[in-house]
Amino acid sequence: MNIHTSNFCAALLKYGASTLAISLTMTTASWGQAATGQDDITLEEIVVTGSRIQRQDLTANSPVAVLESETIKLTGTTNIEQFLRDIPQAVPGVGAQANNGNDGGATVDLRNLGEERTLVLVDGKRFVPFDNQGFVDLSMIPTSLIKRVEVVTGGASAVYGSDAIAGVVNFIMKDDFEGLELDAQYGISERGDGERKDFSITVGGSFADDRGHAVLSMGYTVADEVTQGDRKFSEFALAAADFSPGGSFTTPDGVIDGTFALVPDPGGDQAVSFDSNGNIVPFAGTFNFNPFNLLATPQEKWTATALATYQVTDNIEFYSRASFANNQVRTIIAPTGTFFFPFSLNLNNPFLSAQAVNALTDQDGDGMVDAEFDTDSNNVVDDDANIDIAFGRRLPEVGTRDSIYENTAYQFLGGFKGDITDTLSWDIFAQYGRTKRTQNFVNDVSFSKAQQGMRAITDPVTGEIVCEDSSGGCVPVNFFGAGNISEEAARYIAFNLAEVNNTEQTIIGGSFTGDLPFELPSASAPAAFAAGFEYRKEANESLPDDNLVNGNSIGFGSSTPVDANFRVWEFFAETKVPLIQDAPFAESLVLDAAVRVADYKNDVGGDSNSFTNWTYKVGGEWAPISDLRIRGLYQRAVRAPNLQEIGLPKTPSTGDLDTDPCSGSNPVGNAALTALCIATGVPAGDIGGVNGPISGQINNFLGGNPTLEPEKSNTYTIGAVFQPEFAPGLIVSLDYYSIEIKNVITQYAEQSVVDACYTIEQDASGEFCQRIARNPLNGSLNGGTETGVDVRLVNAAFNKTEGIDLNINYSFDLDNMGSLDLSFAGTHVFKTLKQDADFLVVDDCAGLAGTVCLRPDPKWRFTQTTQWTYEDLTVLLRWQFLDSVTKDTVGFGETSPSDFMQPTIPSEHYFDLTAAYTVMERYTLRAGINNLFDNQPTVVGNDFGGTTENSGNIYPATYDPIGRYFFFGATARF
Repeated sequence: MNIHTSNFCAALLKYGASTLAISLTMTTASWGQAATGQDDITLEEIVVTGSRIQRQDLTANSPVAVLESETIKLTGTTNIEQFLRDIPQAVPGVGAQANNGNDGGATVDLRNLGEERTLVLVDGKRFVPFDNQGFVDLSMIPTSLIKRVEVVTGGASAVYGSDAIAGVVNFIMKDDFEGLELDAQYGISERGDGERKDFSITVGGSFADDRGHAVLSMGYTVADEVTQGDRKFSEFALAAADFSPGGSFTTPDGVIDGTFALVPDPGGDQAVSFDSNGNIVPFAGTFNFNPFNLLATPQEKWTATALATYQVTDNIEFYSRASFANNQVRTIIAPTGTFFFPFSLNLNNPFLSAQAVNALTDQDGDGMVDAEFDTDSNNVVDDDANIDIAFGRRLPEVGTRDSIYENTAYQFLGGFKGDITDTLSWDIFAQYGRTKRTQNFVNDVSFSKAQQGMRAITDPVTGEIVCEDSSGGCVPVNFFGAGNISEEAARYIAFNLAEVNNTEQTIIGGSFTGDLPFELPSASAPAAFAAGFEYRKEANESLPDDNLVNGNSIGFGSSTPVDANFRVWEFFAETKVPLIQDAPFAESLVLDAAVRVADYKNDVGGDSNSFTNWTYKVGGEWAPISDLRIRGLYQRAVRAPNLQEIGLPKTPSTGDLDTDPCSGSNPVGNAALTALCIATGVPAGDIGGVNGPISGQINNFLGGNPTLEPEKSNTYTIGAVFQPEFAPGLIVSLDYYSIEIKNVITQYAEQSVVDACYTIEQDASGEFCQRIARNPLNGSLNGGTETGVDVRLVNAAFNKTEGIDLNINYSFDLDNMGSLDLSFAGTHVFKTLKQDADFLVVDDCAGLAGTVCLRPDPKWRFTQTTQWTYEDLTVLLRWQFLDSVTKDTVGFGETSPSDFMQPTIPSEHYFDLTAAYTVMERYTLRAGINNLFDNQPTVVGNDFGGTTENSGNIYPATYDPIGRYFFFGATARF
């Protein structure tokens, strides 16, 4: 396909002129400048993330956004993920507004490259991940203790190691806090739901004659759920094509997939239902699952963090951190069902009416019973008469499917640092972290018990209905007709499941930093350097219970044990060399370079794999005059495969699919496609009647690969920072970025596999056709655990993103009216390229969303803040803009806009208003309104995109589903 990119200048003219005239956003600054917004405007530089060299006269050349704690608190943030999702360099990751696909954590996704490519640090060091994907649960980082957040976008592996392909998020803690601070906040939506309560206490002070300092912070947060049934726009599952009420074919009536000829259907549908008397009737309509699902997940978390330093000698300092967090998140989806798993049904089943048995045994379609049947006893005379059916029955009698995720993490860090000379220092540390992740999956059904309970018979002695196999306390289950399952039968087939994941991380590191013993004749300062090593080991053991391992869970699928670990030795060096200083047209010219080598060894179940990779960067900055600096970097970054990627065995699950070429009438009249559909598993008699994806979902198979290789990226950034002397308080930065990733570890999109098989390979023995396993009963891609599309991981994909960041900060006094801080942070995305394999098309997802472009990626997005401070009063107005987003298949030219009721999500503006007032210097009261104008999300339908992102007919993580929200808080300091 042809790839088109937008014209940035046109976008600036369209959106920028009015914005710049108003003034500009977010406490975001670049190139080492502290964001303002305090009582005293300060322009002093700070040491920022992006370099290990700690010298105040040398600044990081990577674009850096600095987010200050005052602004974070003013926006009512209780989980830092809530704040980070709104910065223009990011798209929303997993968080409170994710239900399907939420595994109990909160993540950040820079540049829409996936959270696995964003490295999370606390005080410059890795935080312990919460699962085997290496993700950090941002809920575990105490918001009350954050001093600032520094965000580096673009590759940073030469400085920090693996995972820093999209960038780095570094949380700087308040290690110098003095006194006692108590904070409480309460929030609630205008509609009276979504309550959130947050409490924290922080205490700090010096000891041992000021040689030591300690800080302790503890916090508690509890949040209530909001269901999709609580909002009109998400109350019903709507089809993207015409907004007709839809839902799941698995209904409480019980449905037989009738694509085989033996079930006549007066309505002409390809499935039949049961009425309450066990009669077969035309398909009764889909089941609306939306009201049960969540728009906001409930949460309860505890955090505790202790920081301490102690001056051992004049030149040696001990530092430490101990972190603890317990975070519990619950997701809720509609009641489970049998979901067209293959069942064996006995035709002498007393729950079946004579009419139903007649229909089920009319093998030749002549309307006559083809099995000997006794209408008086309502039994088939041949007791061995059985049929195999693909059976769907929703089971509301069992209750909603709840997933309860509890992450308990702790991390201990200890180290020593000191000075060797006035210009040379050292640092050595060790840290250990462990996360126990308990997953409880509630209210599913056992496939084996459902099958056993379905095969009911009439006891010839007592006349009672019993199980054909009465072992294990079997209770007969009347699946045929809504409301026919007794409470006892529901208890028999229902069960809960559990999985425990243990993740450990051990890191030992050391470094030297200081000045090299020379300076160039053209410079007035010596070169600086940093060099050191890191040893890191990560291990994960995932232990699902037997029912998950055996695939006996119908509604939650299956899970497989993981036992994997890796260890890596890394050595790094970095230098900054002033080439020219204080010369005409060269106030400063500095070379910036770094290199890192990493030696990996993976171990999965005793099988090992080793590899070595190199990362590096080279660039610099040039200040022709003191007001202007021009910076640029080339960086090679890597991401080594994580523990899940190397250790997860083949695992049945569910995925997304728009269209199945073998479904419905698609293959009819096309001899080649018909032959290929049959060769890939469609029964010949079902051609023309195969059911398509159910609510955009099909079965799939996930899995890792112990021989995966690291991803490699090339990052280019070039930009300028303008800080004019004639306008004190003004800082403007403009940066171009390009991040290209090759050898990407990818899970093929299910649609890509299907399309590759039926439109590119067209060979049943080809690589992609071999990844397709159809339901043997009806040819669909839904059914038992042996049915689905294999999307196990491979090194095959290519990703690239390209765009421009613009940041403007301007702070000035208003004479007797206080001060005004204006800030603007905007990103214009030129391209977001995705290619699953080198023979597939390259898709540009900039400005698109759907089943290929999963997370909406607006081409232009910005956040603008205006903060007015007058004596003890602070008022903050935040404005977030998201450009329009189009359905991906429309953007690719594969479908027409007329195929969708809402093919484009229009641009969106959100405004948040907050005020804080300090009383008697010790007490600060704050109140705010988020989504000030109560903007409602644009409805696109449930099958517009992937189910992880597109839920409740909307994109709830990108577009606010809760509506106008009020919060009130108070802080007391002593």
